[in-house]
Amino acid sequence: MVAAVAPPYFLARRAHVCVAHDTVFILDSTTGKYLSMDKDRAASLGSFILDWPIKSRNRTAPMVLQSLIDRCLITMDPQLGKPATPARVELPTTWLRESQPRGCPQFTLRDFRRFSIAIAYALFNKRFLPFRHTVRRVEKRKDATQDRQIDIVQLASLVRIFDWLRPLGFKKADACFLYCLALNEFLAKYAIYPTWVFAVRTARPFEAHCWLQYGDQAMTDLPFRLRRMVPILVL
Repeated sequence: MVAAVAPPYFLARRAHVCVAHDTVFILDSTTGKYLSMDKDRAASLGSFILDWPIKSRNRTAPMVLQSLIDRCLITMDPQLGKPATPARVELPTTWLRESQPRGCPQFTLRDFRRFSIAIAYALFNKRFLPFRHTVRRVEKRKDATQDRQIDIVQLASLVRIFDWLRPLGFKKADACFLYCLALNEFLAKYAIYPTWVFAVRTARPFEAHCWLQYGDQAMTDLPFRLRRMVPILVL
């Protein structure tokens, strides 16, 4: 038996990988852009990148390897890289607002002011700031509050307030990133930091999506819609 080749390459810290429907996707968290490779092309990298999700015994460096290096998605420096281990998160099975009443919720002037600031920041961020700014901002917050417990009743109430006011800021259709960004900013003003999941759809055609969740509770989408998604970045 031929000995396996020791993988000398690492996934860059800015890159995130997952496998969906026999396709490997890479998300560049610096630009927010996705790159995809079919199974055969992705498998050619299996002997060269540490913990690459599709294994192979290929000993000849494929051309795609150099392409990924040129894009700064692959590195030989372990200080600048990481294993190419796909993100892991339990998909939510319940909706946070399942038992919430309908109609106008009770909210204060402070709640409305915080909503307005969150919307304004999200619209500005989406138009003028790079994707990496959002990622770093969220990561910094989560690192500082890892063990903080959240009052689920307060969380549900705040999400209800935001959802009722949201049409004042933007339309929900085809705006999952803006929705998550604005709600995340709104909740941060109450020192609440949910998990933000970026994912791709497991069936063709390709679809990128993101949502907020807290534990088993979905906050920005219905759980059954998320079952077809494969997480690629978890913040």
